[in-house]
Amino acid sequence: MDIEDDILIQKYETLLYNKESIYFDSEEFETIIIYYMMEERFADALEALIHAELCHPYDTELALHKIRIMMNLDNFDRAFELLLALEDKAYDSSEIHIYKGHIYTLNDDIEHAVEEFKIAFEKNTSSDNEELHYISDILMEQKYFNEALIFLHKFIDSGNANAKTLFNTGFCYEQISKVEEAEKYYEKSLDEDPFNEKAWITLGVLYLNSSKNIDKALEAFEFAHSINNDEHIATLCTIISAIKTGDYDKTFNCIMQIMPRMPGDSNILCNIKEHYDFDQEFDETEQSYIDFIAQDTDALYWSLSRLLYAANDFESAIKHIDKAIEADPDNENYLYFRGQCFISLSNNKDMLTNILQNSDIIKKMDSEKLEDAEFMNKYKKAVFFYSIRNMEDCCKYLLDAILINSEGLEMFFNLFPSAKDNAYIINYFGKYLK
Repeated sequence: MDIEDDILIQKYETLLYNKESIYFDSEEFETIIIYYMMEERFADALEALIHAELCHPYDTELALHKIRIMMNLDNFDRAFELLLALEDKAYDSSEIHIYKGHIYTLNDDIEHAVEEFKIAFEKNTSSDNEELHYISDILMEQKYFNEALIFLHKFIDSGNANAKTLFNTGFCYEQISKVEEAEKYYEKSLDEDPFNEKAWITLGVLYLNSSKNIDKALEAFEFAHSINNDEHIATLCTIISAIKTGDYDKTFNCIMQIMPRMPGDSNILCNIKEHYDFDQEFDETEQSYIDFIAQDTDALYWSLSRLLYAANDFESAIKHIDKAIEADPDNENYLYFRGQCFISLSNNKDMLTNILQNSDIIKKMDSEKLEDAEFMNKYKKAVFFYSIRNMEDCCKYLLDAILINSEGLEMFFNLFPSAKDNAYIINYFGKYLK
């Protein structure tokens, strides 16, 4: 934030604190709202928007900001109502159709989502528009890879594809098991950005999926290492070399050395583990790995749990993270990851509800507060996400709850007194805690 923006925020907060009349032009209000959204202070963003609407009731961009805030708060029903109301007033806006498509995607209505996204492309003459790139990200996040490819190819066909677009195209093809196409687009992304170590590692893993390409996999990892002299990448190279020579003891040792320090790359290690079977003489890979990991050390269970999670074996992942938690019950990483495993166990929309109903902390809540079903639905989710140390989702749902019933914040702090000292919660709710 530059000095002028900093002065603007200070001026706005001073007027707010002194309960004085607040007036800024629409662009200044946008700066204030965007600042709070970037800080994830959505309650403050919403309050600023209310003042902005009083001063500029017909401003389209402010109306779009309100929709963005509602979507960040996961209040998609309200966001959709606002989109429908705005559609006639801002007929040429492609963003309206992108947001509508996003909500349709979240509701698994992919047919209508694609229709809205196509309209967004038609209404936006510049296919290099940043908002349009958001479409493929939405679809990929919800695992609609075939549909994402439709829009990625729109960029490619228009000549506006960058390295990220090409990489995402390769990723989508890989997810639908079109390996040759995936390889082609990963390589094209590296033609655009040859020093992208992530792309080299991803391509190396793809090569690793075929034993005939193990040499190319090693070359890709070595190139990544030449870009970034990182010990993790060096260890990956050592693992591949060990696989090539059949030295599986060395392979196991390398994996156990690297896994606890690179949780974000467990997918790479999962692929490596699967391809121990390069050597047909090594038929007991899985059991050997289980035997090796079956020690009374929580870090090893933690590592195996992440590996199983990356392989989409969520039930087994939960079993192993539970063993890690037994050894270290206060480890926030373990508790949060356990929650992730439960949420990922099924794409069924009732999954979170089932988790909540069986959560011990939910069962202990005050039964006298169960009158408002919508409030309790949001409040329970906030409690659940706090219990697994997911502060971002906790605050989103807690804000939804207190907008329905202001007593929700007091209830929450009575249940979790230490939450008042949590830096994320203090920053998110700011003025409510003064």
